[in-house]
Amino acid sequence: MAYFNVINRQQRIIQILRKRKPSLSELIEILEREGIENCSQRTIQRDIEEIRLSFGLEIRFDKRRKVYTLDADEKQRRDAIYDYIDRATISDSISKRLIEGKKSLNKQFIITDTPLFEEQNSGIQHFDHLLRACIEKYIVWLTYKPKYNREKLQQYEVYPLALKEFRHRWYLLCQTAETLKFYSFALDRIEELEIKQKKSPSKGLLNPEKIYESVYGISNPLEQEPIFVQIKVNKTYSEFMKSIPWHNSQKILEEFEHETIFEFYIKPNFEFRQLILMQGNDVTVLSPLSLKESIKETIQSMSDNYQ
Repeated sequence: MAYFNVINRQQRIIQILRKRKPSLSELIEILEREGIENCSQRTIQRDIEEIRLSFGLEIRFDKRRKVYTLDADEKQRRDAIYDYIDRATISDSISKRLIEGKKSLNKQFIITDTPLFEEQNSGIQHFDHLLRACIEKYIVWLTYKPKYNREKLQQYEVYPLALKEFRHRWYLLCQTAETLKFYSFALDRIEELEIKQKKSPSKGLLNPEKIYESVYGISNPLEQEPIFVQIKVNKTYSEFMKSIPWHNSQKILEEFEHETIFEFYIKPNFEFRQLILMQGNDVTVLSPLSLKESIKETIQSMSDNYQ
């Protein structure tokens, strides 16, 4: 957990400097009072220097008053960095609670059949580094273990765009430096990671929020345009869909006594098709015909497996 201790200490130093101008001894006293580990003078001075280099924040030492001050210039840049610090603090806290919760007497409150929350498997250790790279637009070099060929590691130099969560798994959305090809990498399959002190280009990069407007899940065929999809849902399950919509484009076209017709403007990708199939006979595709036939063929193939 040494990584968590360092990032937590540096985050608190920045948060303290945002609100006051402490001396070194006052800064150490605050951190120790909050139970933060390893707060020697040399460690805190090294932290301050790393903060300068990593975040570009101008922390000055007033020799006359013997206090540290945070430069108030470049407000827009500082706001982005502070946003990172706040998010990273939350993610760090959640990560530690999840990891420790699995090992504690309270593990009955975190129930999972997957290795999602195991520290060595989940990719949690990459989260804060990649979040920082996304905000600061730093180039990332990584070694990745593909899902279908886990014996062959692949290396990429990428421009990070955003982090996206789907079904309790986090993904890095990025484009390769060589071809600008779009990828989504599961954090738990990243073997090695290095953040370069070199910026991504300002042009040619995708807007992750925009390209996922019409997508359910992670797979995103960029060449495919979203289409209107209509499904028929029985009364019981339609109430559930009203309370927890599948997608932000979901709307009700018609309601009858025993069923409801929903419409989506979406890319019918792998995850969306799986979502339909998971509902069994509660959901029926009405249109487009191509999607209806595709679902029908999958169901038929599943049926043939039980002949």
